[in-house]
Amino acid sequence: MENSSKSVLFTIAIVAAIGFLLLAMLAVLNRRSQTVGLNQEIQYDDFAFAVQGVRKAALLGAGQVPEANQVYYVVTLKIANHAKRVDYTFKKGSAILVDASGREFHLSPRAQEALESIQSTRCNGPIPAGGSCTTEIAFEVPDETHISKLRISEGGSIGDLLDFVFYGTKRISLETIELKGSS
Repeated sequence: MENSSKSVLFTIAIVAAIGFLLLAMLAVLNRRSQTVGLNQEIQYDDFAFAVQGVRKAALLGAGQVPEANQVYYVVTLKIANHAKRVDYTFKKGSAILVDASGREFHLSPRAQEALESIQSTRCNGPIPAGGSCTTEIAFEVPDETHISKLRISEGGSIGDLLDFVFYGTKRISLETIELKGSS
């Protein structure tokens, strides 16, 4: 009796391992790393993101000035919901700037608040299936930083790992974008 239960457990373990390997092979075969430029979408499942512009600013909002040796970058981002039935809510904090050496810069809440004080907030609610919206996201980075890419991260480190496994590395190149509106 004990031997038969061990062999059943062993068989279940083998079947589970084969299932896991098949799923991993499917993920590897379907994943596609992608780097796109201005006005081109990177897509995660049914949701797509495209940078429409980037500008460097010395001031935001009502005279909001960055910290010493810092500058603001404002990214205009279009979010498209290609789903047929599901709404999507974009979190501005999921957009991350990456410099030429790989350092990452996250949304600056202080800069975002200043930016939204002079313009209406956009993309704050659910984006309906088939819809899209455009918003601006403010970052505060060291003045001499060379920003090269933007990436989307909605699930933290675990989400980034799953994105890499299932979708590949997806980035929007900002290197060829001329910065507008430097003030």
